[in-house]
Amino acid sequence: MSDEFVGYLHHGEGTEGPFRTESVRVRHSHADVWYARFEGRWRKVHIQVRRTYIVYQGSRITIQIDGV
Repeated sequence: MSDEFVGYLHHGEGTEGPFRTESVRVRHSHADVWYARFEGRWRKVHIQVRRTYIVYQGSRITIQIDGV
């Protein structure tokens, strides 16, 4: 059983911060395993000390999960 949340992908980071923010559905599977629904597929959320992101076409897209 999984819990669903809202996440925000931050596209195009730079010195001024994210250039575009997009909301996506996020699923908490178990322990520290999360998935984000992006471009028609559930993609694994990678959790690191300073950054949480998904990988799409070889690029890392930062994600912020609301309520977590």
